[in-house]
Amino acid sequence: MVWIHKFKSWDYKKAWATVSLCLAYLSVLVLVSCIEEPEFNEGCPAPKEADAVSIKQVFFSPYKNQRFASSADTVAFSEFRFNFELEIKEKEAMNSGSLPGQAFALSCIQTYNLRNISNISVILLAPFAGLPTGTDISYLLITPEGEKISELRDFQNVSVYFGSKLNITPSNYSQLKTRTFLFLRNGTQKVMDSTSPFLKTN
Repeated sequence: MVWIHKFKSWDYKKAWATVSLCLAYLSVLVLVSCIEEPEFNEGCPAPKEADAVSIKQVFFSPYKNQRFASSADTVAFSEFRFNFELEIKEKEAMNSGSLPGQAFALSCIQTYNLRNISNISVILLAPFAGLPTGTDISYLLITPEGEKISELRDFQNVSVYFGSKLNITPSNYSQLKTRTFLFLRNGTQKVMDSTSPFLKTN
């Protein structure tokens, strides 16, 4: 019976040591998150350096029934959004001095510094809202921050996802057929064609 008592005592001490170590590590994580420079959104990681490689997808809001709208759908124009996602390649990470497992807010979205993008254009592949084929409508696509896609030049601290609202009203049940161009600073360009859902305006 003596050896059982000693075993239980040793097991308890081992468990308490493990708990103490975990609590100490969590305390350090909290401390680090409090004293690190807050210039990149409080509690969120700093932007990562990366290069844009291509356009991964063009997709359309609204998001309903666990999917985005397709070209076969009909959606209210008031809910319609033109979105695209960039495919990127992260550069080799530099040692930031952060501890492994550093905790960040759950609402944080990883952002990137994409220094190799020149600009983005969206060209009509078919007439739309009185505009002829070949028109660049990127000046009509407005981001949630109020910027025109055509005017975006600074791609630092950005998400790979871009959303925009179309600032022109088409005729009822129109479809937006476009070719999106991603122009890179090395002179190359990446393109992706897309067709929106039917847009119900009344």
